[in-house]
Amino acid sequence: MRFQIKCSDLVSSVAIVERAISTNDQTPALTGLHLAARDNVLTLTANNLQIAVQTKAPCEVLEPGEHLVSGRLFCELVRKLPVEMPVVVERRDGQVLVSVDTMEFALNTIVDDEFPEYPSCQEKVISLTDYELERLIRNSVFAASNDEHKPIFQGVLMEIAEGAISFVATDSNRLSYVRAQTGQAHVEHGEYIVPKINLIELVRCLPMTETQVEVFFGDNQLAFHFEDTIFTTRLIDGRFPRYRSVLYTDQETAFVIKRQKLIQALERAALFGRADEAPVLIQVNEGILEVATTSRLGKSQEQASVEQQGPGQQAAYAPKFLLDMLKTMGGEQVEFRFEGTRQALIKAVDSDDHLYVVMPMRI
Repeated sequence: MRFQIKCSDLVSSVAIVERAISTNDQTPALTGLHLAARDNVLTLTANNLQIAVQTKAPCEVLEPGEHLVSGRLFCELVRKLPVEMPVVVERRDGQVLVSVDTMEFALNTIVDDEFPEYPSCQEKVISLTDYELERLIRNSVFAASNDEHKPIFQGVLMEIAEGAISFVATDSNRLSYVRAQTGQAHVEHGEYIVPKINLIELVRCLPMTETQVEVFFGDNQLAFHFEDTIFTTRLIDGRFPRYRSVLYTDQETAFVIKRQKLIQALERAALFGRADEAPVLIQVNEGILEVATTSRLGKSQEQASVEQQGPGQQAAYAPKFLLDMLKTMGGEQVEFRFEGTRQALIKAVDSDDHLYVVMPMRI
């Protein structure tokens, strides 16, 4: 194996693929980065069995071949090379040599007997832009759980129902439902539960250039194809909770307020409540909204005029839960529907594409 490549192209490629390099030394092959050079294309592949990433970059192949090198070492070295100089990579005397101008570095290879084949996903399920995919992930993933004992709640449901695409996440105390505004479903129905940590890594790989992303399913995995990259993630086994019944319940009271105004009031209240995780009290009566909290640090209380429907009402919520949703949603005005001890529903006034359900706290 011997090839020459622009350093900038190599840096961009390793930044994508290194996310799938394992840090667990018990299986050395999974800590490796697979390099394959042929037909003037360098293919870089990493696979930690939870996610696998493969990307391609143009290069000048002087001698085709493939080898497995220490992934972390190779990636860190590449980032420290002078970006304006070409890089020559070759296999010699059982090592992979990386040369730039007068510099030369020798990396020991890893036996690749245990390096897994790249997973195959053949059934196309959806197509959408990287911007739309990022919006769906950003507006849902924050509501997934961090509890390792409840793996289903650590995932985000990618659901296709009657041709519509939606992402749903819940930790049983809150739920975020996001419907795609654009994109195409290639199957009539489908449910795929993706680990939230893998979706966060996927977002970091997206080019965010209005690039089309094709999503394929196979062998309990999803593969996201964009530009010269394939990002594959394992799915979580199990059945996602039936959630639609909590989305479409009627609450007695609703009020409308500017989103930024509510965010600022909640942030000020959260300053007082952070010491002992005190809830924030939301109370509305005769068109006046009161946001208040009391903790060992002190007391916060402020009022604002709102558009109100229904009788006066009050309930307490975790301020972080409310802020997580309000900071990701779009729209200038937010509608807040609630009723005592029942779940509240929050949404933008002019859209039903993002619905957020949150349970009240006892006070």
